[in-house]
Amino acid sequence: MINTTLKLFSYNELFNHFVNLDIKKKLPSRILLAGQEGIGKTSFALHLVNYFFSQNEITKYDVKNTIINKDSVSFNLINNLSHPNFFYISRNQEKKFIEIDQIRNMINFLNKSSFNSNKKIILIDSVEDLNTNSSNALLKSLEESNSQNIFILTYNLNKHIPDTIKSRCLTFKLNFNYKELSNVIKEHFDYDFYSDLNDDFKSIILSPKFLIDHITFINDNNLDLKSHDAETTIRHIVNNKFYKKNLFISNYFQSYIEIYFTKMYSKTKDYKYYDFFISSVTEHNLMNKYNLDLDSFFLKFDQKFLNN
Repeated sequence: MINTTLKLFSYNELFNHFVNLDIKKKLPSRILLAGQEGIGKTSFALHLVNYFFSQNEITKYDVKNTIINKDSVSFNLINNLSHPNFFYISRNQEKKFIEIDQIRNMINFLNKSSFNSNKKIILIDSVEDLNTNSSNALLKSLEESNSQNIFILTYNLNKHIPDTIKSRCLTFKLNFNYKELSNVIKEHFDYDFYSDLNDDFKSIILSPKFLIDHITFINDNNLDLKSHDAETTIRHIVNNKFYKKNLFISNYFQSYIEIYFTKMYSKTKDYKYYDFFISSVTEHNLMNKYNLDLDSFFLKFDQKFLNN
């Protein structure tokens, strides 16, 4: 199951551009949505998908306000991954890559007849997660598939994807308007948790996804958002070894490190904290890459930086 917020923030102009392309019958069939991690590229893609599929419904997409109608038949089918003309691919949480079998399943989907002779839409979330085999299989599909099939790929600009895939797509860059950050969080939770955040998490630019996952982590552990600054949160993570049992923490612990050292530099103007950040992140990445003992890294971090 996949979920997206009903309201799309920040990207109205780009969304309207796609709508106009569709109206003029000039919509590209290979779309690459590129941008920084966690800024809502997948949400944007899902809003596009809902717009396309709901056009002939009474409960069609509200283009003027960029809002999905929650009563839309297409919306519910898409969320449940049961829409006959929609195929979604993302990396399975327990895997390191999008695997070739996932692409093969997509190819089987493309080879079947389209429901009501309508276009099929394939959404591939984070194409940087493709390995060599799955990337080559996707490339072949991009080359051979006809215009009746629309591919929407999302791409994290901080990562690498093959130039051959880029060259087969028309790239659209998404730039998030951070003035909308509190609105995104309020829409996601149906509550203004942004106001409750500790100032450490407001003094540095953080993606909507990171803050949503941070708020979820704090709430799930019955902690207080306001009192949990970067250092207190890191202590809680280390003491409870959440880096071993929480996927969000294991994937994004270095974001907490960055917030912590940014705060220390702001207080002291001492560049050593920048060096500490670089060395800590490098060591953390190496530990993850080679499956080394993470406990030793966190114990060292705790003793060196949190117990001064």
